[in-house]
Formats: sequence, C-alpha cells, structure tokens
Amino acid sequence: MKNVFFYTIVALFLLMLSIGSAVAVTIEGGKGDPFIKIKTDSYEVHWKTGAQMGYMVAFVKGKALFEDKIGRRLYHSNNYAGWKDWGALTGFKVLEKKPGMAKVEFVSDDGASKEWHCVATFWDGTPLIKHEVTVKAKKTVVSFSHGHEPMYEVKIPAKDQANWDSAGDKGPFAHNAFWIGGNFSALYDTHPKAKARIHANRMVLVHDDLGKVAKAGQTSDPIVYFVAFAPGGKAEAHALADEVATGGPKNLTTVDASGKLSITWGAIKDIR
Repeated sequence: MKNVFFYTIVALFLLMLSIGSAVAVTIEGGKGDPFIKIKTDSYEVHWKTGAQMGYMVAFVKGKALFEDKIGRRLYHSNNYAGWKDWGALTGFKVLEKKPGMAKVEFVSDDGASKEWHCVATFWDGTPLIKHEVTVKAKKTVVSFSHGHEPMYEVKIPAKDQANWDSAGDKGPFAHNAFWIGGNFSALYDTHPKAKARIHANRMVLVHDDLGKVAKAGQTSDPIVYFVAFAPGGKAEAHALADEVATGGPKNLTTVDASGKLSITWGAIKDIR
C-alpha cells in the first residue's frame, strides 16, 4: 500500500513539473484573419473564416491529418430553394478561457434565411471537441434538414471510413470516422434520433428528426455533437463513442487561476 501511495505521489509530481508546457488551449487570430488557430496539448486545428467556414487544417501530435488551404472541409449545409451552406465568418467571440479549456462562438450567415451559431469547446487532455449549433432564423425556415448538418468532406477511400448507427437511448449514439497515417477524425452525436451516413467522400450526421420551424427572429434549440482528432484508427474512433454517450470528457487535469494543479479523484485512481 505504501508503494502504491509513493508512486501516485511521484506521478503527480512529474505531472506538475510538466504542466507548465501543456496547460493552455491557445487561440490565435480573429474575424479579420484567414484562419483562427486553436491548439491543445494533442492537436491543432485551423478554422477557416471564409466561406464555407469551418476546420480546414488539422494536426495530431504535430502530424498533418489534412491541411487544405482552400475549398471546404467540415461545415453545415441544407436545401431550401437550393443548397445553402455556412458562409464566411460574420462573428467570433471567446466566451470562456482558462487553463486547460476554451469555449468560443463562430457565427455565419447563409445569405438567405439562416444565421448559424456554433459554440465550440476545446480542452487539453482529450481529443474531443464539443459543438453546440443553433440557427437564428432571418425568415421562416426549418432549423435543421436535408441530412448535411454537419457535413465532413473527407476525401478518403471507402476502406478508411466507417459509420455506426445509434444503439438506443443510452448510446453509444450515431458516429462516423475516417483515418489516415495513424490518426483519425470522427463525428459523434449525442441524441438517439440522429443518424450517421457516409456518401462517397462525405461523412454526415443527420439531424432531420430534430428540425423544427423557426420564424423570423427566433433561435432554434441546439444540436450537440462532438468532433475528434486523435491517434489511432477505426477501433480507437469507435471506442470514444462510449465516452460521448456518458456526457463527454471527464476527469480532465487543469490548473486554476493561481497556477495550482487541480486533479480529480478519478484521475488519481487512473494514475494508481
């Protein structure tokens, strides 16, 4: 028992020594820049501010998963009087920023009836990013429809993609993934009615059953899903769905405002 306690203290001490180099989720850039760069302790993503706004560059442990500078990658789209997509970024706010996490809001206008608001939460200590997306109606419109919210243009061979249906009310919920060069990216839903689909070089989460009519000036209920960037492949991507089904990231190590290490009992048990 003494040895277990000793090694736990040693592990915590080493963690405290290294915490200074990996405590902050960093955000570089803003509305006037071509990209907004977000970096955690395990991945770096660049959010394109032009149409269609969204992730266009992603690195996992310093290795590029994709790094397109033009075109489109992950965004929302639906079809009413023609297809309408996330346009260029029209608003950007840092809603919360503290060591180990950051919550930001990206706003886009489709040029017709919708203003999309995407609140994204990034953490150190997990590959998962939480997206909470709402629609503010400019005209009467269905909030989510036509199975492309979100849409991920992955451009990966079919053998390197997979999707899973929802297992029911307790999850795991619908999710899909692609992998290349030892890393993967995936989409995970949080609602049993959502569906996951793969169409050639596109992965989508389908939220049609959650869509509702919103009149001008109204804001829809949110849809919530997670995006992941991490080492591994099909098995590792699928395993993360269980974590999403139980509420998402837990037992994350952070540092409080005074610089003191804050670690949960669950994390201590993991170390032991």
